[in-house]
Amino acid sequence: MTKRFVYILLLVISLSPITKAQFINLQLKIEPELSATVEQDLDFGTLVTNSGRTEIQLGDVNMGVFSIRAFHTQNVYLNLQYPEVLRNENPAISDEIPLQLNMSYNNTGNNNAINSAPLTANSGFISIHDNTQLENRNDIWKQMYIYVYGAIEVGNIPNGVYTGEVVLSVDYD
Repeated sequence: MTKRFVYILLLVISLSPITKAQFINLQLKIEPELSATVEQDLDFGTLVTNSGRTEIQLGDVNMGVFSIRAFHTQNVYLNLQYPEVLRNENPAISDEIPLQLNMSYNNTGNNNAINSAPLTANSGFISIHDNTQLENRNDIWKQMYIYVYGAIEVGNIPNGVYTGEVVLSVDYD
C-alpha cells in the first residue's frame, strides 16, 4: 500500500505544471526480514593435556547462544556444521581433539535453554515462533534462541591452540 501511494504521488507531481517548486519529505523505515546475533560464544576454556572428556551441557554458562529475530510467521531452516576434530594452529603438529556438538532451539520468545527442543542431526525446518497468532499488532517481530553445546576429548597432545570453524546456517522463506 505504501509503495503504491508513493508512486501515485510522484506521478501527480511530475504531471503538474512547473510554476512553483514542490518538495516531498518522504521517510521510509526498512527492517530486514531476519537478523541473527551471537549472544554468547561456545567456550570450552583452557584445558591441559590428558584432561580427558570435557562436556558443556544444555543450560551450562559456557554453551553457545544465538538469537534470531524475524517476522512472526516466518519459517527457518537451521543447519549446524562443524569439523569432527579441532586442529592445532601450528601446521607442523598433526594431533587433533575430537569434537561433538548438539543444537537445541526455543521458539517461545524466551531465552530459556531448559524449555528448548533438540534438533536431531543438528538441522531442521522450524517456525520462528510457536504461536503465529498476534497478541497485539505491535508484536509482529519474534525472537528465537538457538543453543549449541557438546563435548571434546583432550588426550596426550602437545600444548597449543586448537581451533575449528563452526557455522550455523539460517535460511528462511
